[in-house]
Amino acid sequence: MLDPITHGLIGIALSTLSGHSMQLYDPVFLGCTLGAMLPDLDIIAHVKGRLNYLLKHRGASHSLIALTASALGLGTVLHFLFPTTSWATVILWTLIGTMSHGVMDLLNSYGAELLWPFSRKKITVDMIMLTDPVVFGLLLVSLIISLTNPTLASISSQTALLLSVLYLGYRHLGRIEIRDRLINIYQITDKDQVKVIPAMYHPFTWNFILFQEEHVSFGIIRNQKPSICRVLPKFNQDHPSVANALEGNLAEIFSQFTPYYHVITHFSDTEECIVEFLDLRYWAKGDFLYTGRVYVTLDGEISQEIFHPLPNQKGVLLSY
Repeated sequence: MLDPITHGLIGIALSTLSGHSMQLYDPVFLGCTLGAMLPDLDIIAHVKGRLNYLLKHRGASHSLIALTASALGLGTVLHFLFPTTSWATVILWTLIGTMSHGVMDLLNSYGAELLWPFSRKKITVDMIMLTDPVVFGLLLVSLIISLTNPTLASISSQTALLLSVLYLGYRHLGRIEIRDRLINIYQITDKDQVKVIPAMYHPFTWNFILFQEEHVSFGIIRNQKPSICRVLPKFNQDHPSVANALEGNLAEIFSQFTPYYHVITHFSDTEECIVEFLDLRYWAKGDFLYTGRVYVTLDGEISQEIFHPLPNQKGVLLSY
């Protein structure tokens, strides 16, 4: 998830474009800055456990409806506390701040439910992972310039924002180039069979997923050279045990949680079938970060479902 500090820096940079000063008593500055960080208050969902947080984060609180409502609420409070600027102006710049949060979160692989309640799908363009050092650095330098020389606040913010957009555009073109190279190397016939996503904890590295005929491959590109980390067999969704698992709670969680998940089946003649779910977005220390298992009895009934929020740690048993 994009870090709240970067969100705040974006809000500060945007607020300087309004012509208002960076003062703690200026409602436009406060509205745009606080508005850019406000949606991440959904972190309180963590009090009910990591699984609840993972499902709630970037959900309704990051929708267009919630972002607009947050701007109206926060802007109105700030206008009441500091009635030095018109209500409409404060609301406008607070809305710019909250919307910037939504836009930036779309760039992240985690995505956001922008169209809630009409769609629970998290929309993402898979551009950056966690925080991006280039965007963060540009905005931080802009803030330092603005604080040391307030007359340069607007121009330094414009420059930082423009350079950030150009940098993200460069990353996008680079990702397209990588995708085309992978198509040629692995002889892929359809570009939709290749997904290039940012690598976790490595901002200048890319991961990729190949949806091939007989299997799904996950790999990493380092120094322009691709390497396959895992080859995952395709599963038979018509098998009764698998079909039942795909109708369970864990399947619903993964379909809501990630656009890139895969299922592996482990069959035994004498024991229950295990249907394993893998979130293909996050790879760390040689394993996928988020996984889950559905245990299906020999007669096809689900006996238990477990979500693993971290590798090699005790999972969360789902009620069924």
